[in-house]
Amino acid sequence: MALRLGRAFRTSVAPMIDVTDPYFLRLLRLISPFGNHRLWTEMVHANAFSRGRIHLDPKKLSQHIPLHELQSDFASGIVVQIGASDPEDAYAAVSELASLGVRHVNLNCGCPSRNVQMGSFGAVLMKSPEHTADIVRAMSEAASQDGRESLTVSVKCRIGIDEDESPEFLRRFLTTVSSRGRATRGSDIEFILHTRRAWLNGLSPEQNRTIPQLNYVRAYEMIKEYPQTSFIVNGGLDTVEAVKEHLSAADGVMIGRKIRENPWFLSQLDQHIYGIPAEQLPDPIGVLSEYANFVDQVHESHGTRYSVLARPLFGFFHGRKGRVLRRHLAHAVAQIKPLGKGVVDQRHEVKFSELLQDALAKSEMEYAQSMSDEEDVKVAQTG
Repeated sequence: MALRLGRAFRTSVAPMIDVTDPYFLRLLRLISPFGNHRLWTEMVHANAFSRGRIHLDPKKLSQHIPLHELQSDFASGIVVQIGASDPEDAYAAVSELASLGVRHVNLNCGCPSRNVQMGSFGAVLMKSPEHTADIVRAMSEAASQDGRESLTVSVKCRIGIDEDESPEFLRRFLTTVSSRGRATRGSDIEFILHTRRAWLNGLSPEQNRTIPQLNYVRAYEMIKEYPQTSFIVNGGLDTVEAVKEHLSAADGVMIGRKIRENPWFLSQLDQHIYGIPAEQLPDPIGVLSEYANFVDQVHESHGTRYSVLARPLFGFFHGRKGRVLRRHLAHAVAQIKPLGKGVVDQRHEVKFSELLQDALAKSEMEYAQSMSDEEDVKVAQTG
C-alpha cells in the first residue's frame, strides 16, 4: 500500500454513466463541501476531443466536464474518466483536459458493455495489456508535457475477464501497464480495482455490477505484491463500517451505487470517517436552495433541459416523502417542453428554483394530508 493519495481523497465517488454528470457532481459537492472525496465524471470518449473538438463547444463541454468545480478550490478532487483505444486520441484528450485545469485523468478498462467492446476500449483492453500500456503512456506523456507535475493518470480495471480471474492474469496486466505506461518524467500509475470480474458476453453492464462475485482477496493479494503502487478498491461498499474496514488495507475506496441511491451517504462518511461534527453538516433545505440557484444559472447560460438538471434530485429524499417530491418535481419538469424552433413558450420563463419550491410545497401538503388520513383511520379502528 503506497499511501500517496492523501487523507482528503481516500474516498471516491465512482464514474457512472448517466449519473455522475456535472450537475450530479455539483449536488454532491453541496452535500459534502469539505473536499474529502474525489468526484469522478462519467466516461467521455477521447475522440470527443481529438475529432469532435468538444473543448471548443462550451455548451457540449459543460454537459460532460464539471467546469464549475474546476474553477473552485476543489479542482484537485475532480477526476475525468476517458475511454480510448488509440494512444493519439488519448494524448489529445489529456492535453486538452489539462488546459481546462483537470488534475487527474483515468482510463476506463472496466466497462463491459457491447457498444464499448465494439469500440475496442473498456474492459476488453485488459486482454491486451501491451496496447493498454501504450495508451496509458501517451496519457502520461501528455500529463507531463510542458513541465506539468500536478496532473496524474490512473487506470480503472476489473480483477478478471470472463473465465479468467487468476492472479497471473491480473498480475500481467498490472505489471505491464505500470512499468510501460509511465512516462519518463511522469508520476506512477494508480489503479482502481473493481473486485468483480467482467463478463463480456451474456451479462449486461448492470448485471456485471451485481452477478459476478466480489473477490476482495484477489485485490488485497495485488496490494501486497505491489507495495509501491497506489490502489483504490471498488465494489459492494455500502456501509460506513465496510468503508472503514477496507481503508485499513487499501489506499482508498470507491463507492458507486450507494451514492446514486442515497447521495447523503457522503455526509455519513464526512462525519464518521473524517470527523466532521454533526452541526457542521449542511442541511437538506439549504442544499436544495443552492442547487436550485446553480441550475437557474446553468439553464440561463446553456439552455440545459430541466429534465436533465432535475435528475440528480431524484435520490435526494427517501421514503414516502421522497417519492411524493419526486412525483411532483417530475410532473412540473414534464410541463416544460420546447414547442419548436422560433416558437416562444412563456413557460420557459419559469425558473427551476420556482418549480422546485412549488413541488416542495405540494409534496409537503400531500404528505401532511396522507399522515392525517392515516391517523384518522387509526382512531376509527380503535374507536
